[in-house]
Amino acid sequence: MYDFDKAVDRSNTSSIKWSKAAIKAICGNENALPYWVADMDLVTSKAIHNAMMKSANFGVAGYAEHPNLTNDFISFVFRKHNWAVDKNSVTYSQGLLHGLALALQTFTKKGDGVLIMYPTYAPFFDMTRKNERRVIEYDLGYKDGLFYFDKERYERESRDAKLILLCSPHNPSGLVFSQEEIEFILTLAKERGQLVFSDEIHADLVHPGNTHTPLGKLSEKTGTKSITFMAPSKTFNIAGEHFAMAIFSDRDMLSAFKREQQKLYLDSPGFFIGEIAEAAYTDSDEENRELCEYLSGNAAFIRSYLECEIPEIKLVNANASFVAFLDCSSILDKVRKDRDKNPELYDGDNNLLAHFFGMRAGICMNDGSWFGKKYSSFVRLNYGTSREMVKVALDRMKKAVREL
Repeated sequence: MYDFDKAVDRSNTSSIKWSKAAIKAICGNENALPYWVADMDLVTSKAIHNAMMKSANFGVAGYAEHPNLTNDFISFVFRKHNWAVDKNSVTYSQGLLHGLALALQTFTKKGDGVLIMYPTYAPFFDMTRKNERRVIEYDLGYKDGLFYFDKERYERESRDAKLILLCSPHNPSGLVFSQEEIEFILTLAKERGQLVFSDEIHADLVHPGNTHTPLGKLSEKTGTKSITFMAPSKTFNIAGEHFAMAIFSDRDMLSAFKREQQKLYLDSPGFFIGEIAEAAYTDSDEENRELCEYLSGNAAFIRSYLECEIPEIKLVNANASFVAFLDCSSILDKVRKDRDKNPELYDGDNNLLAHFFGMRAGICMNDGSWFGKKYSSFVRLNYGTSREMVKVALDRMKKAVREL
């Protein structure tokens, strides 16, 4: 049994989440409590902790090989998602973003259209633009506090894309795509000759009662060219180690990707992450199961609290992971008036809600505009912490909203 009611105090460490400079840049108040970047203040598994300690105590971190790592990963994916991954379709990647960027450069060319589902993790569109590809914005449907996949509009708006870039489950909404929706995307992509890349680093934290469908598993059925990226980073709270695995539907694509990796000498994991990842994938299932239940409980607590105490704010989907989009549209006009009366607390229109909650509530959350200009009426709350600390954030939000 894991006691997730005890959050780890990471203040005064090298944690970027707790960096006063980073917090001030986001919300204007360096002393605000952090509920922003997507890592958790919850302890990792005992097996991972033991692997960390064993490696550190050994005293030498030399060149390493991890011959069992791919098999360990494949076994975990089968246990977790009932997907029998072919060992010859898998390769290591130095983190999700590195893998996506390298795949983008390898399989698309300048000017190609890349469809991204909004609201979106900001590095996705930043990466696409910096690589001189054309961003095609597809906004998820939104109604009555829920984001959803609008198939008819997607079929129209995805027509000119060379690449479909998914985040499944979706960050920041916590939307879990159905098997039918994933198959629709893949079938359409096959017909059009589109590639599909899927960021699934939140997949192992789908809440009980929901089911994640690995895109790569279905692409075996549809024959679509795809890459599925998975990682232990969110699952086991080891995001700082920058490790991912990429599963290819096409052997030629895999070979091309590995050639590009080798040109950069980025084709093998480091000493510590190899040890940690093996522990994650071989002996941490129980921690993962209990964590999913705890995070689901946190989401349910937030939903209930908002409905009873701050009905002006809505929690959207939140069916996976530990980050949630909060719809603050009903208080936006009041926040703007507060900004006009107290301009010293704000940065004009930039990160308006983040500054409101930072300065008025003393909590730091990502402003919705970070996920796309249309989403400035939202904030993203990281609830990967103890229930007590979640309540602290909500109590502070309640007080700030009441004083508007």
